[in-house]
Amino acid sequence: MTNETDSRPRRHAAGQGAVAHARVLVVDDVPENRELLVRRLARLGVTQTDEAVNGQQALEKLDAGHFDLVLLDIMMPIMTGYEVLQRLNAQGRIQDLPVIVISALSEVDDIANCIKEGAEDFLLKPFNSTLLRARILSSLEKKFLRDHTRQELQRKQAELAVARTLQLALVPPPASRETAFGELSIDLVLDPAKEVGGDLVDHFALGEHLHVLILGDVSDKGAGAALVMARTCALFRGLAGRHDALQLFAEPELAMAEVNEVLAFNNPSCIFVTLMLATLDTSTGRLCYVRAGHVPSFLRHADGGLQRLEHAGGVPFGVLEGAVYASDSVVLQAGDCLLSLTDGVTEAVADDGTMFGDGRVADWLADAMQEAPTVAGLLATVREFEGGAPPSDDVAIMLVQWGRSAEAPQSGQLQWEYSLDPAPQAVSELVDQLLERLPEHGVEARVAHHVALALDELLTNLSSHAGADHCRVKVEITPERVSLVIEDQARPFDPRQLESPDTTAGVEERPIGGLGVYLTLSLAQGFDYCSEEERNLTMLWFARGPSPSPENTVTNDR
Repeated sequence: MTNETDSRPRRHAAGQGAVAHARVLVVDDVPENRELLVRRLARLGVTQTDEAVNGQQALEKLDAGHFDLVLLDIMMPIMTGYEVLQRLNAQGRIQDLPVIVISALSEVDDIANCIKEGAEDFLLKPFNSTLLRARILSSLEKKFLRDHTRQELQRKQAELAVARTLQLALVPPPASRETAFGELSIDLVLDPAKEVGGDLVDHFALGEHLHVLILGDVSDKGAGAALVMARTCALFRGLAGRHDALQLFAEPELAMAEVNEVLAFNNPSCIFVTLMLATLDTSTGRLCYVRAGHVPSFLRHADGGLQRLEHAGGVPFGVLEGAVYASDSVVLQAGDCLLSLTDGVTEAVADDGTMFGDGRVADWLADAMQEAPTVAGLLATVREFEGGAPPSDDVAIMLVQWGRSAEAPQSGQLQWEYSLDPAPQAVSELVDQLLERLPEHGVEARVAHHVALALDELLTNLSSHAGADHCRVKVEITPERVSLVIEDQARPFDPRQLESPDTTAGVEERPIGGLGVYLTLSLAQGFDYCSEEERNLTMLWFARGPSPSPENTVTNDR
């Protein structure tokens, strides 16, 4: 008895709290009915009320302000309550705005039609004050609960969006590095199945000749896996800052053992990480790797042969303290291509239950080697295979191409190629890299600045206006000039068709757009453009000698 007595005041207080700030619209063509309902609402503590004499006026008031509840009559002039319900339902507002119909219509069909159109409840006139009180309190409490739930969901979605941005920021941009054997090109992508995920992919240079490659998969998904992923990346990056980093990564089994000790200690949840750690000596082409329970990497040789790096290096991270790891090695030849990925690729499922599998990865790699393979291309192939279904697992892919530039440049030439998503951060990093590398190869600072400025403007336009999510950039240096080629598959835009803006006109008189591209192209000695088979090529060249003349050259020679 005591518990029941105590619970009643608490429930009443909860009801009072729900209506303390409620705003209610009373809709009835009879003034006496509106006055009676307003008085009943005041007794419940609802002081913010408004009135409407017909359906049309009710809709106008609903459009003009916010309401938490509507008390609606059915039979009214100009516009009936039925029409109000139908209009709110058609606008999709009835789900967020509870409506209690109070009408003298007593036929079951009338009541059913109101409920069908989205009414929260139905009361007959003359209404019972106890029932009215219960229905109003119940409707408002459900309304506020839905609002609170929606706000919490939006808050969590916003937090997860920030977390996703931060996690993706851990992934370094694609990179290109000159070596004694040619160009080392690294392309990579991370695509979590949810807002955040447990796959990880990273690479960094260490010392003069060592390049570290890391790709792994946390056993769980979601926020917990994302934290383990970030911790694993941080541990490897921390090792790279130690005084003995070169020794640790030159023998990658040592680095693996160090990281495993930290992840395996105090791991009651038994979350583990499968991982592929490889270190490439760019002075010899020797790749040392440790595979800890991870999907074996694909090594496609320049002669078309396929090799899997299947050496079992040890147990996944976090499983066993004191675990010992063993490495294996292979020497890369010019034109070889190393593809590492997580099981989100091989275990992607089609509509009929078929898995993507290792065979399709090998086939894709064989076909892609005929042109220019990119991780974006493989990811697109996997998503197409899934038939548009939501991905069931995170995906991480790293593609390493070795010695590509050995066959391209002629005597006196130097070429660099980059593959990137033209997002602001990636563009900024590429521009900074060119500003540093071009002068190192004898390009005047003025010319290097013009090249970087043109690249920045064109890539930013590709991302912002053409919707490009991937592009390739080739920079070629010859004794006479620096050439820049941008390849994309976004919406075509021919800069040759751009009308020269009137630079003498005032800011208010000049139309928006086009000035940045025009000024950028004017820095080049010449430029060209072509679009074919869903591929766009924008080409610019900059003289390494005296400054170009004010009239830059446009040519159709390709």
